[in-house]
Amino acid sequence: MRITYGEGVVVAILLTFVLLLLGLVRFSACLFLILLLFGVWTIVSAFALAIQEERNFYLMWGIILSCASTIFVIPISYAVALILIAIIASVFLYVSTRKSRF
Repeated sequence: MRITYGEGVVVAILLTFVLLLLGLVRFSACLFLILLLFGVWTIVSAFALAIQEERNFYLMWGIILSCASTIFVIPISYAVALILIAIIASVFLYVSTRKSRF
């Protein structure tokens, strides 16, 4: 049995809505958890599910989504700065690991 990327995303989203409906988290915490779990699952799937050519793509988006979740817990200017740092780091990761065509 093999879990796919989409199944993990669905579980992450449904789990947070279950916590919201049970009253264990507020709505803003629910949005935080959706983005955080979505980003963490993307990072995990980069190493466990993705093929070598797609690994950096999944890793970059996982980091960006995890950083985007901080919008709900820290001031917006710090969160945007963190997201921009994640994007810059992703660009450096892509450039340093891509294969040369020459």
